[in-house]
Amino acid sequence: RDEADTKKRRVVGSSSSSNPYMQNTYGLGDGLSQIDWSGVKLVPFQKLFYQEHPMVTKMPSKQVDEFRQKNQISISGTNIPKPIRTFGESSFPPYLVNELKKAGFAKPTSIQAQGWPMALSGRDVIGIADTGSGKTLSYLMPAIVHVNAQPL
Repeated sequence: RDEADTKKRRVVGSSSSSNPYMQNTYGLGDGLSQIDWSGVKLVPFQKLFYQEHPMVTKMPSKQVDEFRQKNQISISGTNIPKPIRTFGESSFPPYLVNELKKAGFAKPTSIQAQGWPMALSGRDVIGIADTGSGKTLSYLMPAIVHVNAQPL
């Protein structure tokens, strides 16, 4: 490496790094200035949209555990919401549920069954599943609800 190349390579927000994954190869963002958020009035936003369906509330722990095992759902964390089994249990607005049904979906996939209640509860979610398992809708459906509910 020549000296010019070495000067271009630096970590965002720092002058050096031993971690090659943290290096800013092209100097992207070098011209950005630090924002002083103390003087900015931010509009509060809502992130809790999940209303547990009465049928989900009634599910005993044993049935929840069996559903997760049968559907190969692994969870980690505390106060994890119970999974849903039908679109009707999802707490999505009717216009979204109707679109799912019109698209030919019969019921939530495993990642949707557990991911939707978590995401609609404002939880951080990391979902790992096979291609074609419904991951994209797992994130998009709650995102649509979140975006539509925020003030303009």
